[in-house]
Amino acid sequence: MVIQAFEGKTPVVAKDAYISPRASVIGAVTIGAKSSVWEHAVIRGDYNTITIGSETSVQDNCTVHCDMRCATRIGDRVTLGHNSVVHGCNIEDDVLVGIGAIILGGVHVGARSVIGAGCVITPGTTIPPESMVLGVPGKVVRSVTQPELAEFAVNAQVYVQLSRRYLADAKHSSKQTSR
Repeated sequence: MVIQAFEGKTPVVAKDAYISPRASVIGAVTIGAKSSVWEHAVIRGDYNTITIGSETSVQDNCTVHCDMRCATRIGDRVTLGHNSVVHGCNIEDDVLVGIGAIILGGVHVGARSVIGAGCVITPGTTIPPESMVLGVPGKVVRSVTQPELAEFAVNAQVYVQLSRRYLADAKHSSKQTSR
């Protein structure tokens, strides 16, 4: 894993967070407890700050960045699906961002919302809480249902548990190779 300072700003990563050996975390980045950053994800806090809450999953090949005007804040229990791009925006708690979605600068995503796979949220858009957003450009198509909310909560915990298994395996492997 690459955890790299930039211009005197060093990432702060919770001790129990899992960062893949093939991920990069650079600059003014804070990652909360039991969060996970998976294969080839890049979290680059150079122009501004990036804050990632607890129990959040940044999945394979995600890019999380910020810009001079907009810090990036990602809440607790958020899932950023594989290949998603999150740039200079605010994502509240319990949000699911689908595979390949793009969320651009100045966007605010309300809690318990879903950004569908391949969706593009254009700059400055505000997504109300509990919204299902689909399309290019992304539009609210309906409210998220209670069964969907329950399913997404389970999905977030699946990634917390998977990250615990990866951490345990890494500790076990390092003990075996050091003999």
